Amino acid sequence: MTQYVLYGGKGGVGKTTCAAATALKYAREGHSTLVVSTDPAHSLSDVFDAPVGDEPTRIHDDVDLWGVEIDPEDRIGQYRGQVGAALEELEDLGISLDQSDVDDVLEAGVAPGTDEAAALDLFLDYMDDPRYEYIVFDTAPTGHTLRLLKLPDVMSSAMGKLISVRSQVSSLADSVRSFMGSGEDDEDDDTETDIDLEELQDRMERVAKVLRDPERTEFRVVLIPETMAVLETERLLAELESYDIPASRAIVNKVIEDPTPGCELCQDTHGSQQKRIEEAKERFELPLTLVPRLGGEVHGIEAVETVADRL
Repeated sequence: MTQYVLYGGKGGVGKTTCAAATALKYAREGHSTLVVSTDPAHSLSDVFDAPVGDEPTRIHDDVDLWGVEIDPEDRIGQYRGQVGAALEELEDLGISLDQSDVDDVLEAGVAPGTDEAAALDLFLDYMDDPRYEYIVFDTAPTGHTLRLLKLPDVMSSAMGKLISVRSQVSSLADSVRSFMGSGEDDEDDDTETDIDLEELQDRMERVAKVLRDPERTEFRVVLIPETMAVLETERLLAELESYDIPASRAIVNKVIEDPTPGCELCQDTHGSQQKRIEEAKERFELPLTLVPRLGGEVHGIEAVETVADRL
């Protein structure tokens, strides 16, 4: 079965670099690997110094490594159509969802302008793709990632409510038609929305199951050795635990390993980083992997290889 690795953390800590390096490592080991960016500020192409589009693109001829930068806009219209049609049909029948149900639907990401639900659906497309042994996901900054991870449960519940209400209305309409003695054989050709909603609910439930399966999914948090990053990472880990999503390790990036002798600033920064790393060890109860600060930006396969060797 395909194995999945998700990288999460606040913006600017190096999630994309770590995701790219992990994917390259798996590919170098002979595994067909896809690295997927769900971050709206895509930078996979910059890290690899190679074109990466909205369809899987081969990154390097020597290894079976592919990349894709998800554009969820294509799917947003699909969600608006499915859920919007269901809501309009209920309104035509004189049925309105109560406010809590409407809030659930909106929170599920089907409101115009919200792209997490569409990204999650594309996530499932690649999860079901038999071409890849490993899929590595570079997620958006923490807030977006948490909404993304919460969506399977919220959307499944919201779709369930819509399906249940539609079913009740349909049964009532059938009873009225039967009582009036008309239209018993009339076919209601408006069942496509029902099918779509049930399919969507099923897809969300399958995503939730895979995300919670430690045999298939590994979530890694990335941070830098600074106080605010440690605190935010601690909150992220608590959220992941509340969703029953297994976090396996923390990657501490941009670590100064050999401060320049005679450089007071370098020595001070190194000392401060070491304190933050010790705090992280105490707070996270996870294995920590340290990745050194590199000179300049990570750009190109050789630079990515350097990080891959540490992961």
